[in-house]
Amino acid sequence: MATRICKSCGAEYKGDYCDKCGYGKPDISSKALEKMKKEGAKPVRFMTPEEKEAYYAELKKQNEGKRKAKKKLKASKGTVLATLFLAAVVIVVSLFASGTISLGSKTAAIESYFQAIQDKDYSAFSAALHPQVRSEYESDISELGATKDNYMKDYYCKDLDERYGEGFTIKAELSDPEKLNDEDAKKIKSESGVSDIKSPYKVDARVTFSGSKQTETADLTIYVSNQSGGYKIFYLKAAEIPFTEAEKNQGGTNEESSEGE
Repeated sequence: MATRICKSCGAEYKGDYCDKCGYGKPDISSKALEKMKKEGAKPVRFMTPEEKEAYYAELKKQNEGKRKAKKKLKASKGTVLATLFLAAVVIVVSLFASGTISLGSKTAAIESYFQAIQDKDYSAFSAALHPQVRSEYESDISELGATKDNYMKDYYCKDLDERYGEGFTIKAELSDPEKLNDEDAKKIKSESGVSDIKSPYKVDARVTFSGSKQTETADLTIYVSNQSGGYKIFYLKAAEIPFTEAEKNQGGTNEESSEGE
């Protein structure tokens, strides 16, 4: 059964509305929606700037005691960050040396991206991203008071672990890259909000998430740009998936279109 990606919280769902946050549900009580509002379950990467500001303010308030204790570890933290930076350099150099990432490949970054999510490897994850997108994630990490070591496990992949089970795997079937014409490139540049786009291509991907809890497949369109170090991902959006008759009967109809339209 095909899935959709929620435009509110980013979770995948099969029904007529998101069963995690209640997005798209008719005007009736939604325990999932109320829980999301109460606990702030919306993933940080899908929040608006205003939501992020409120979220970080509350998070800082709750963690004030912990932050004071962390100040004592400032010297050692600098050493850890230096070690992380060195490790990231070594990984990227190794990927180039092994041919996993090459200057001419338009799909290497996409393959590396999904493998990095599966491995919860932030260094490989960030290396697959356009510099402007990467800086947004680094800003999130800084605001959260997290580290690049724990960001993937404790934040980015947390909802995936909950949905599919820890140790989930990702299989991505990729189409041949298709170069965007000037009109499409201009449209995607506006949609993505990424300003520095060079020789953009799009790749259709059928991505299957498999774990101990369940297996689901989603269709995505992934856009890459020719940046320093090779083609990097600057935008992803989900394909529109029509509801089946059985899904429509679960709770009315939903006329909302898919993300990215």
